[in-house]
Amino acid sequence: MTTFSKPETDKKGRVACVLTADMSLDWLTEMVGNVKVYPRAYSMMLSRLGQIMVCPAESLVMRKSVSEVTTGLEDSVTIQSVAQSMIAGEHGKRTVLQGGEKNYVFYAPVERAGWSMSIVIPYDEIYGNIKRLGLMVGILQLIGLLMLILIIRSTAVGQARLEALSERKEKIERELQVARDIQMSMLPKIFPPYPDRNDLDMFGTIVPAKEVGGDLYDFFIRDERLFFCVGDVSGKGVPASLVMAMTRSLFRTVSAHEISPQRIVTAMNDLMSDTNENNMFVTLFVGVLDLPSGHLRYCNAGHDAPLLISGEGVRALPVKANIALGVASGMIYHEQDDKIESGESIFLYTDGLTEAEDEKHRLYGDKRFLQVCQGTAALSAHDILWKVRDDVAKHVGKAAQSDDLTMLVIKYMNTNQSIRAERHLILHNDIQQIPQLADFIGRITAESGIDQSLSLSLNLALEEAVTNVILYAYPEGADGLVDIEAIIRDTQLDFIVSDSGKPFDPTQVQEADVTLGVDDRPIGGLGVFLVRSIMDSVSYERKDGKNVLYMTKKL
Repeated sequence: MTTFSKPETDKKGRVACVLTADMSLDWLTEMVGNVKVYPRAYSMMLSRLGQIMVCPAESLVMRKSVSEVTTGLEDSVTIQSVAQSMIAGEHGKRTVLQGGEKNYVFYAPVERAGWSMSIVIPYDEIYGNIKRLGLMVGILQLIGLLMLILIIRSTAVGQARLEALSERKEKIERELQVARDIQMSMLPKIFPPYPDRNDLDMFGTIVPAKEVGGDLYDFFIRDERLFFCVGDVSGKGVPASLVMAMTRSLFRTVSAHEISPQRIVTAMNDLMSDTNENNMFVTLFVGVLDLPSGHLRYCNAGHDAPLLISGEGVRALPVKANIALGVASGMIYHEQDDKIESGESIFLYTDGLTEAEDEKHRLYGDKRFLQVCQGTAALSAHDILWKVRDDVAKHVGKAAQSDDLTMLVIKYMNTNQSIRAERHLILHNDIQQIPQLADFIGRITAESGIDQSLSLSLNLALEEAVTNVILYAYPEGADGLVDIEAIIRDTQLDFIVSDSGKPFDPTQVQEADVTLGVDDRPIGGLGVFLVRSIMDSVSYERKDGKNVLYMTKKL
């Protein structure tokens, strides 16, 4: 035990009492002897006389003085110097060696007790955590460096991939632009397309929703007939553009030797269905407008009905519900016809017009389309189309285009092709009746005011065509008829030769090469060459079980 005592005085300064406190050194050692922050650190207390009061070694407490235990220790001089400083009541920090290990000694006096306390902490205990922390920081720095290297490498690889993707994207965009240019080059884009004609005014446009699209329109004139079509391929993008190109090529190929829209559409459907492995289909409207008469023959394959715009108002062209192209081969398509008067316009379009959406997904619609077209009969084809297109753009606003938009306007303005007269001649398939043809042609040419030279040429062409029917259309010994119809117009003559014989298209017969000698030239073909040389247009179709040959001569 150790006892502390302290006298207390009264107000007059006289000793009134002595306060004492007994303290167990075992308790004091337990309380202050262990430095829990550092496992191997410990504390010591010395009395004012150097007596050891607290020490990890219990055998030294109150039994030895510090001078007795320091003799012979490693670095005893430094330890004794520290002990003397403690006894003297000084504050300080010293470094001593103990067991070959560096230790820090922190000491300071205990107030009012006259004692001095020291804490001995091994060097490694203080800086071990710092070293471990430094090692950990080093490891983390190394890991961070490795991660940085990986990030840089990943960034470099990503940048390379991004550049490759960007380059690939640019290449795809260039290829798509080339594909767009090729696609657009396939469609008529020069308007007016027939500046030398005064019976037609046309204008068309196509706006793909993507770089390339699946809409199409096309037209051309053959034998004084305007062949035209508007179509919409299911889907969008490159696949639709390829089907669009194929559809346009088929239209040109088939209609080059056909004048019936029904047969054009049927042939296209069979060809497309046989190669349609991706189950894509095409809605298509095909029309053939006879320019001298305004007679319109058309066949619709699942497409939107065109509008007819006239001074009397706007009406939809009646169309039958035929199936789209490419769904199945062998489908039956129905042909229809109508009469287009001079000044009337045919407005053809795809569903990208009526289904154009604004920012709230509201459709443009048929009703608004009809309203805009009202009162446009006096406008040109260009102005009619642009009035509708501007209204669609106003409706859509800032909304993204959702579908391809295609429009084609055909304004018929034939005011000088009225029929002056029609004449018929029916012959049997007897070569002896050919002289009647000469009299028939003579009367027609005289009525039309045609000179003798042209009359002889027309007679030669008609005789060649009719003789061919008489000799080859019907089986030998069978009685058959040849119907010759002549239509006299203001600026041209139309001849229609028809028979019920076996199918035969004289326009498919290869013409004779008249540059060859007689001995080198194969038999046949001179008749076709002669007819084509005299007439301005020659076409054939098989209609209602008959061969029908159309021939036109402009005056």
